[in-house]
Amino acid sequence: MPLLQRIGWKIFLLPCFLFFQWTSLLAQEGAAVRSIDPADTDYADLGGLKKAIGDARIVLLGEQTHGEGSTFLAKTRIIKFLHEKMGFEVLAFESGLYDCARIWENVRNGGRLSDEVVGSLFYMYATSRQMQPLFDYIQAGVAQGNTRGSAQGIGGRHPLIVAGFESQHSGVKAKTELFADFERFLQEREPGMLDSAWRVFRRISVATFASRAYRPEEGERKVFFGELRMLKSILSEPSPIDSLTGSAGFWYEVVCSIESQTLRYWQLTKGNEVSVRDLQMANNLIWLAEKAYPGKKIIVWAHNGHIAKNLTSLGPAGSTAGAAADAFVPMGSTIHAHFGDKAYHIGFSGVEGSYMDYEDSHIITVAPKPATHIEGRLAATGTPAIFIDYRHAPASYRQKQAASLSDYGDLEGIWPDVFDGLFVIKKIFPVERTN
Repeated sequence: MPLLQRIGWKIFLLPCFLFFQWTSLLAQEGAAVRSIDPADTDYADLGGLKKAIGDARIVLLGEQTHGEGSTFLAKTRIIKFLHEKMGFEVLAFESGLYDCARIWENVRNGGRLSDEVVGSLFYMYATSRQMQPLFDYIQAGVAQGNTRGSAQGIGGRHPLIVAGFESQHSGVKAKTELFADFERFLQEREPGMLDSAWRVFRRISVATFASRAYRPEEGERKVFFGELRMLKSILSEPSPIDSLTGSAGFWYEVVCSIESQTLRYWQLTKGNEVSVRDLQMANNLIWLAEKAYPGKKIIVWAHNGHIAKNLTSLGPAGSTAGAAADAFVPMGSTIHAHFGDKAYHIGFSGVEGSYMDYEDSHIITVAPKPATHIEGRLAATGTPAIFIDYRHAPASYRQKQAASLSDYGDLEGIWPDVFDGLFVIKKIFPVERTN
């Protein structure tokens, strides 16, 4: 065979060899996922996810943005799987601690989840069409449990409980109903607290919920913090939990969240201000796990940045600078330190497509990620999605690599330090808003 012809065959075969080698490597490193459609209940393709999670009690599901419908659908399918096949019973949103407690109590008392969430669950969740399958699924579980006259829901399982752990009170229910519920609680247990200082505390809190620009005058601020310390003191005593809004522990976390929110909004914090928010979110989540729902397995829905275990290794490509002294410490760091391997942190990303900017509703295009990026490796497989278990991934993942944490921006770092696993969707698309 002429030399040129032999070289030609080699040139042709080389890409094929590399393709199959790369596909084989992916088969070793990750598990192909057939579908992100919540209606697809053949969960055989999620076996790798099940094995990775193992006996973890808390699974944290991230997202690059709050405006990507593909991730909302994928997470909904995973949530159904975790509920039906792995015994998870609580779904905790990056949304108000009080708002979600009131949403859930209203739903259990006959309310419609799709109505209750509007204005109180974070608006990109409450008003995105890709969230409706999840709301319908939860509602069906509640309806079946009520019909049977018991707490059992879909297929004899307990309904999936809705909760929230956000330390900011920004929903309609927090602004209009929180203090009415709080006063009913105090009237039964500590009626002496409902005095003039309480009225100042209530007024300043509600004004702060409504506007980050609000500032009380110095004298009232002293009254506010004095009342806050008193409330924390009386609410710290252990008490039984019949319902969240009837629990001293719940109101203690609400008060701590008010403290966190006011310190941040009034610019009284030291170091990274967002770390203060995330620390209280972590404390709220720990309380839900250990006091409100002890022993129950919990799914957490939040942004990648909040669920990350550690962000100190991440930086722009080629950066050698260490983390700044006031670097952001995410909620996931506290959760990881508290629960260890009993918490499994899953980041979400994609290869190419678009998403909606949740602040201005503009559609942002994401260019295809190159093969040098972790997400880019998926492009060669042809599968709709892939899950990589970083806890058991090859040693090569312990080296600096490029991938995305937020809004599909590129960062380099040791990604197993950031997440325990990564779920990558090949073609991402924006949410569709209902209003």
